[in-house]
Amino acid sequence: IRAKAGGRIEIQEDAEYNYVHFDAAVYGNDAKGIQIIIEYSTDSGKTWVAAEEVITVDSKTLETYRIKLPEGNKRVAIVVVENSGRRVNIDNIKLMK
Repeated sequence: IRAKAGGRIEIQEDAEYNYVHFDAAVYGNDAKGIQIIIEYSTDSGKTWVAAEEVITVDSKTLETYRIKLPEGNKRVAIVVVENSGRRVNIDNIKLMK
């Protein structure tokens, strides 16, 4: 998945996930420092809460990120924070118990 800054990848299935695991890299010659946050919803997407950790993507080669989520059923979203039109590659998304 190639997301332009300000994008959102939302997994539309409610389940009990303890971690979201994915690879990310700066796309092409875009500037480093793209920020990504993980959001989760415990009410089927009506409201969303940001996980505590903010990810800053500085590498042009894929690096793996793993974010811990609170216990319980939830939906998960990977959100690219708006950053002047820079792009990011996000691959190999896994939701894990």
